[in-house]
Amino acid sequence: MNTQSASLTPELIEKYSVQGPYYTSYPTGRQWTGEFGAEDFRRGLEELVRSDPNVPLSLYLHIPFCKRRCRFCFCFAEVTRSREKIDEFLGVLFQEIQLVRRLFDSLGIEPNFREIHLGGGSPSYLEIDQLKTLIEHLRPLVDVASLDEFTLETDAITVTSDKLLQCRDLGISRLSFGIQDFDEQVQRAIGRVQSPELIASLMTPDVRRSFHGVNFDLMYGLPFQTRQSFRETIAKVVDLSPSRAAIYSYFHMPEMYPNQGPIQQADLPGTAEKALIFADAVEAFVRNGYEFIGIDHFSRPGDDLARAKDVGTLLRHFMGYTAGRTPHLIGLGPTSISGFGDCYAHNTYSMDEYRQAIQAGRLPLLRGYRMTEDDKIRWAVISRFLAYMSVEFRDLDERFGIDCRSYFADELAGLESFVDDGLVEWTDDGFRATALGVFFARHVCARFDRYAPVDGRAKKNQFVPAIQRGQC
Repeated sequence: MNTQSASLTPELIEKYSVQGPYYTSYPTGRQWTGEFGAEDFRRGLEELVRSDPNVPLSLYLHIPFCKRRCRFCFCFAEVTRSREKIDEFLGVLFQEIQLVRRLFDSLGIEPNFREIHLGGGSPSYLEIDQLKTLIEHLRPLVDVASLDEFTLETDAITVTSDKLLQCRDLGISRLSFGIQDFDEQVQRAIGRVQSPELIASLMTPDVRRSFHGVNFDLMYGLPFQTRQSFRETIAKVVDLSPSRAAIYSYFHMPEMYPNQGPIQQADLPGTAEKALIFADAVEAFVRNGYEFIGIDHFSRPGDDLARAKDVGTLLRHFMGYTAGRTPHLIGLGPTSISGFGDCYAHNTYSMDEYRQAIQAGRLPLLRGYRMTEDDKIRWAVISRFLAYMSVEFRDLDERFGIDCRSYFADELAGLESFVDDGLVEWTDDGFRATALGVFFARHVCARFDRYAPVDGRAKKNQFVPAIQRGQC
């Protein structure tokens, strides 16, 4: 994907400086309600598997424990040094696994899980025997040996290269390291001190050979971060050569996330500086041979994401971008999110409520949503644009039996301002982002979001990060 960050002026950045969702789902979580319950979950799953009993699925498990509490984090996580507390939680999680297994049994379906993602928290904080026991309890639900991918989110201070190789022996095939930034001042400010030398010591030749891929998660907009300091971080990341990288925006909401309290607003980069930090990173990754995937991912040409984009199977959901093996995700553990068929479901945040629900034989649901036909049409536009930076009307017309030009007459008229600013251009059969417009893709998507504020201005903290994969 080509970009044109040199034309990213402070004036343009300020004009489009509005809050908005990252669109890992549509509608976003602020539209979900507590009226969605276990029967809605069951009915939605039944409709999905009845239409295709062998439908591929992915599984997310939220492990909410960390060795340290990072100040930037907006994930549901808890610091503990108690092995017994983790074992107690795992016992409840095992019961939830059994509960979902019984749900599939009641439908007469053998689930076809193709991917597993262990997130958190820091699932790499688990001891090897705990990980082994977890995987053993997954086997009645998942054929672990036949998975296409099994990812472990990894905090470098919780592992050694030997432990990583043991994880490989358990069936884990991809590692995802939470890097965030390599600048020492930034690391001290966010409470996550780890050197590039530490990461390099873990990524031995044997480790690199043993895993299908290694991801790095980075973050921009952190305290004391500058364009120059983040350029140096990206240079170090490129030297370490992960197969995939993602760069997420820091959301400063200490009133919602008390762990962010020590971070001072005055130490954060300003709006224009933050945008240019990201633009510089995009240019650096592309210059060094990575392909820009969507709005926040980068991959080596041989990585699954790049291949998926080439063949047209790239998808976006709660894990960010995926290679397109399945859009259907089942989430287990507190705060985990499921998205399958036309349903979204969100588990409770309270550990006590989570435990009580599971022990009572109930799904620990907090809220959920059932998509309307209009939601499906709009999500098709939004997700397609986020994956490929273009939309073709003919495909949507045939898929949904509509005429896009009339169905979206108001939305398309609203794109004229983007055209005038050189961010979008019309094609014979739709529209696409320009080289500059890729930096404003979410703003374009918001034009097709019927729940977005009419004037494009959101209330403070109306858009809470809904990216499911952990940043810890």
